Formats: sequence, structure tokens, C-alpha cells
Amino acid sequence: MRVVLDTSVLIDGKELPPGVEASISTVSIAELHFGLLVAPDDDARAIRVTRMGLIEARFPNPLPVDDRVAREWGRLKAAVSQRGGQPRKRTADLAIAATANVHGAELMTYNAKDFKIIEDLVDLHSP
Repeated sequence: MRVVLDTSVLIDGKELPPGVEASISTVSIAELHFGLLVAPDDDARAIRVTRMGLIEARFPNPLPVDDRVAREWGRLKAAVSQRGGQPRKRTADLAIAATANVHGAELMTYNAKDFKIIEDLVDLHSP
């Protein structure tokens, strides 16, 4: 099974189920880097630096936000808006979902409820 891991799964750090071929989005790298920079103290920052280093070592080639992902991201944002949601609150989540869609992969996330409004447009997998 091909999956793109949502940042929530990366932060959790649990082992993936057998048979999972996992990738990550460059958007997750941005989210993790932001979290590292705004860490509340040195201990939290140290934990986040270690986590980020391990993730980057495991996934050295994250999937980029290219023109295909950008168009799909726009489509998902429009769908959220047209269905009464607030796409700005889920900008990063929608970019990661768009990345999964473009690459023909499921989106593995602990936050499936965040995608309820577009569950027909994203192939979700909760570990």
C-alpha cells in the first residue's frame, strides 16, 4: 500500500504497518521546521531537532509541491470552501492531501476528522 504520511503520523513516530510504502511531502518538512523554531524551551527544541533529523534521514526525498500538486491543492481548497468549510485553517493538511492524490497514494493521518468535508475526494487511511 502506497501512502503519504501526514505530519501527525510523523510526529507520533510509531512503526508503520507491514507492507506500507511511505513517502512524505515537503509540506511536512515545513511544518516540522516551524515546530522546531517555535519550541517553548531548549528541552522541547532538542526533542524536535532529533525527531526532524530522524525523519529527514528516513525520507531523504520528500515529494515536492509542484504544478500538479498546486492545482490539486487548489481544487481541494475550493471544495472545502464550496462545502462551507474554512480552507485557510487546513492549508498544510490540504497540501499534503493534494500530494497524496497526485501520487496515487492514500493519505495516512491521525486526523481523519479534519478531512470529513472532502472524504469523497481524498483516500484516507488511519493507522
